[in-house]
Amino acid sequence: MSTSMARDYRIDFFRGLALISIFVNHIPGNLYSNFTHRNFGLSDAAEIFVLLAGISAALAYYPRFISGQAGQSVGRIGKRIGTLYVAHLASIACGFAIYAGASLWLDQPGLMLPDERHWIVEQPVRALAGMGMLSYQTGNFNILPMYMVMMAMLPIIMLLARVRLSLVLAASLALWAIANAWRITLPSFPGEGGWYFNPFTWQVLFVIGFVGGILLRRGDRIPVSRPLYGLAVAYLLAAAALVFAHLWDYFPTLPEWVWISGFNKSWVGFFRLLHVLAMAYVVLYSPLPALLKRWLDEGNWIVRLGRHTLPVFWTGTILSVTGHIIRESVFGLPNDPTFTPFGMLLDTVLIGVGLSLLFALAWYLDWTRPSAPRSRPAADTQDGASKAAPGMVAAE
Repeated sequence: MSTSMARDYRIDFFRGLALISIFVNHIPGNLYSNFTHRNFGLSDAAEIFVLLAGISAALAYYPRFISGQAGQSVGRIGKRIGTLYVAHLASIACGFAIYAGASLWLDQPGLMLPDERHWIVEQPVRALAGMGMLSYQTGNFNILPMYMVMMAMLPIIMLLARVRLSLVLAASLALWAIANAWRITLPSFPGEGGWYFNPFTWQVLFVIGFVGGILLRRGDRIPVSRPLYGLAVAYLLAAAALVFAHLWDYFPTLPEWVWISGFNKSWVGFFRLLHVLAMAYVVLYSPLPALLKRWLDEGNWIVRLGRHTLPVFWTGTILSVTGHIIRESVFGLPNDPTFTPFGMLLDTVLIGVGLSLLFALAWYLDWTRPSAPRSRPAADTQDGASKAAPGMVAAE
């Protein structure tokens, strides 16, 4: 088997789709948010994003970890956490600056009140302390802290995986169940309650993706089962009917981790988890992966988005804040995606311009990146992943 490596563009492609969906969903009320897959099931782009992050972590860090360079692997994880920390603080600061500027320019002080933003006005010292501790999170600025905690867990995840993959899966499921049953989360400050994305429950998706990434690197495949595939398809169709027809009220009130009512994503309820896994299973054993493998290349525009996940996500978050203000505060459109000719035109402009800027950013980052050297030591290829099956490499 050849040891020459090529990036798996399918991972980048699905990450790019998730980034597009996140951007569209983060502008409340826009018409195009009706067509993202959260309207047809029990999970949304955030679950896909975290699952793919686990796959990428396995491909980027685990090979070096098990090849005698564990210290360097952990050091690279620490560096990544530092990058995420700075990116999060910069994004929330820019977001607050945009909201504050718009509240002054439009004479709408109420812009600084929703989604926990009122703390920065009412208790600025406590709010600033909370920002630094990652405990002060607002709408659209809460996924990176969860991702940082999962990255901090990664050395333990890799250590358990080195012993046995079933061990890391069992430990992850146990943590998910304990956190759900005893409502364990990280506290918010200066507000009350816990984190919007509870890392102790969301880690189960990250770990499942991580295990999948290891299997992918080895060239292993989970055996396909026609009955299981049929059940997965049936479950996806039933979930789509449930959400599309708003049938929540027909079910008994149960603990949220057993059942899910609406889209409270903090606890990753069982049926929500089952939905994203069923979707992954159906896609994995459909003709789509083989089609994408033949069709995708480095220059594909969606692949480019997924290749530059952090800067694209960061910029998309700032653009969605701007779009939210333009849509709601400048033109007075409601937060519910009701169709009007003007609303459709404005939403088309906002989404079209926003996506164009994100695609342009990804192109620019590709254009300005250093050229790869002609020869590289095998041990240093993509964090030591040179022994993987061809086409099974993904960056962080």
